[in-house]
Amino acid sequence: MTKWILFILLLLGIDQGTKIWVSSTMSQGDTIPVIRDFFHITYTRNTGVLFGGLQGTAAQYYWVFLIFAVIAVGVFGYMFVKSDFKDKRTFVYRFALSLLIAGTLGNAIDRLLQIDHAVIDFIDFNGIWAYIFNFADVFLNVGIFFFFIDIFFLEKKRVENNG
Repeated sequence: MTKWILFILLLLGIDQGTKIWVSSTMSQGDTIPVIRDFFHITYTRNTGVLFGGLQGTAAQYYWVFLIFAVIAVGVFGYMFVKSDFKDKRTFVYRFALSLLIAGTLGNAIDRLLQIDHAVIDFIDFNGIWAYIFNFADVFLNVGIFFFFIDIFFLEKKRVENNG
């Protein structure tokens, strides 16, 4: 379990470290082209929710965001702790939960510590995607993907092989 907790902390460090770097070296709205017309580092502050919806609601719904984050981390954490760490077949399950925990904590830390309760976003694939996001968002999306892979495909095989 220790290596998984270290993995979660590493992911959280990557998320928070990049957000600190962006917010301390750039002004809001600044863009650094990495691959022209495709990938930029663009500093924005998301005061809304998923995909920028409900912009400007961070202050009003601050506690709601944090309550959902606490519930999510509690549920993911419970599932993580209750998983069988000796069973190598649950690797994808633990990997998914680690990503979900790190992603949820990463954005919750922003909501808690940022003066405007906004989430710092900066990953901008402006050539193919209209939204700007951060590593916590990536962790959440990849975590959800692997969680569903495990639930719909791998869990069934584990149950069949044990039964």
